Amino acid sequence: MEEFIIFVVGALVSGFGTIIGFGGGVFMVPILIIFFGYNIEIAIGATMSALVPASIIASVFNLRDRSIDYLVGSLIQFPAVAGTVLGAFMVAFLPVAELQLFFALFVVVVGVYMVAPPKKKTRRHSGMMYRIRRAPTSFIRKNRAKHLAYRLNAGIVSVFGFVSGIIAGLFGIGGGFLQTPIMIKLFRIPSQIATSTSLFILVITSFTGFISHYLLGNVLWSRSLPLMAAFALGAVGGNLMKKHQPPAQNIDKLIGIGLLLAGAGVMLNLAIKSNFGFSF
Repeated sequence: MEEFIIFVVGALVSGFGTIIGFGGGVFMVPILIIFFGYNIEIAIGATMSALVPASIIASVFNLRDRSIDYLVGSLIQFPAVAGTVLGAFMVAFLPVAELQLFFALFVVVVGVYMVAPPKKKTRRHSGMMYRIRRAPTSFIRKNRAKHLAYRLNAGIVSVFGFVSGIIAGLFGIGGGFLQTPIMIKLFRIPSQIATSTSLFILVITSFTGFISHYLLGNVLWSRSLPLMAAFALGAVGGNLMKKHQPPAQNIDKLIGIGLLLAGAGVMLNLAIKSNFGFSF
C-alpha cells in the first residue's frame, strides 16, 4: 500500500513540476523523508534517479513542440557547473545555515509576489531589474513555431547561470526552481519557452546527480524504480496538460505556488541537514 501511495504522490509531484519547469525534486525529497521514513541519502538517490526519465520525456515532448531554447539553456548550464564547484568550496568559509534560511525566506517572498493579484502596471525607469532589462542586446531569439521573439544579453544570462550554480553548490539544492521564474520575470522569456528550457537543463543536471549518487551507493533499485516509473508517468501527464496551456498569468501563479513549496522544502532541508549532516 505504501508503494502505491508513493507512486501516486510521485506522479502528481512530477506532473506539477513538469508544468512549472521545476522537475519536482525539491518537493519529493522531504516528502519521502518526513511521510515515508526514507533515509535521507536514499531519498535523494531515488529522487535523482526519477528525475532522469522525467526530464528526458518532458524534453522529447518539448522538442517536438519546438519550445526549447538550446542557446539560453547552454548559456545557463555551463557557467552553472563552474558556479557549483565554487559554491561547494565556499561552504567552508561562509555561515551556510544562516544564508540558507535567508535564501528560503527570499524564495517565499518571491512566491508570494508571483501569486498575489497583479497591480496596475506603471512604467518604472529605475531599479536593478530595469537596468538589467535595458542592457545592450546580444541577440534576438525568434521562435517561428510559436510566433514568439525576445531579446537577451548573453553576458547577463551567463552570470545568472553562474550565480544559480553557486547557490546550488553552497546550499546543496538544485537551482531548477530559480531558473524558470527568473527567465520569465527578469529576462522576459515567454513562459512556455522558459519552462521547456529549464526542463532541458534538468536532463544534464539530473543525470550527473544520478551518476554521483549511484557511485556513492545511494541508489537502491527497489526504491528508485517505482519512483522512476511514477515520475515518467507524471511527466507524460504534465506535458499533456501543457497542451491546454493556461494564460501566462495563471502560469505565474502556479510558479509562485511552486516557489512557496520550494521555500518550505529548503527550510525542511535546513532542519534535516542539521540533524543528519546531509542535504539535497
